[in-house]
Amino acid sequence: MFKIISLFLSVLLSLFIASCGTGNTTAQPAGKVTAEKVAKTTTYVTMPGNTAIAVALVDAIDTDVQLSGAEFRARLSRPIVVDGHTLFADGAGAKGILNKVVQSGHLKTPAELNYSLTAIQDGSGRWVNVGTNAIQETKASHTNREVAMIGGGALVGGIVGKLIDKKGSTEIGAAAGAAAGTGLSAATGKQDIFHAVGTEVVFYSSQSTQVALR
Repeated sequence: MFKIISLFLSVLLSLFIASCGTGNTTAQPAGKVTAEKVAKTTTYVTMPGNTAIAVALVDAIDTDVQLSGAEFRARLSRPIVVDGHTLFADGAGAKGILNKVVQSGHLKTPAELNYSLTAIQDGSGRWVNVGTNAIQETKASHTNREVAMIGGGALVGGIVGKLIDKKGSTEIGAAAGAAAGTGLSAATGKQDIFHAVGTEVVFYSSQSTQVALR
């Protein structure tokens, strides 16, 4: 009798161990399959150097107002597409920096502006750092001949009106003409560099940039 009971218990123990082993074997593949389904692969596309990046300014740029180091906002005026992949959509946010701003002085100091793009917003709202070649602008200064003619007073209004292309040349020319009798003091028109909101500017990437597709 004791032998029968012992044999019966041995059989039950063997069946229990076998069932445990079978459970573990089936659980592992199921876990692996689930992990593979959940895992996502991120694809990267390289935006090559010298890629044209056209933007429309959201903030006006004015050397009479802004200082070196100030940031400005813009939006892409056309999408950036590489190998059929849209890296940045039309209207995507962009931002840049004014590397150097020199305010126009009187007579001889010309205004200078050096600026570049620093980042573009991708479809998920993440800012992607980009490097672009800087754009350098310099406003021409008054020549000695123009200064002399302004001092003479005869052509003050016409000359100043020709030289100054910001904020209305007619009013500035008329005011200078009224002050013609004061000689060189009439030549106080400033020639700052001004780009209004909506102005389109084209930058070119200075290096390749990897962009993640979402």
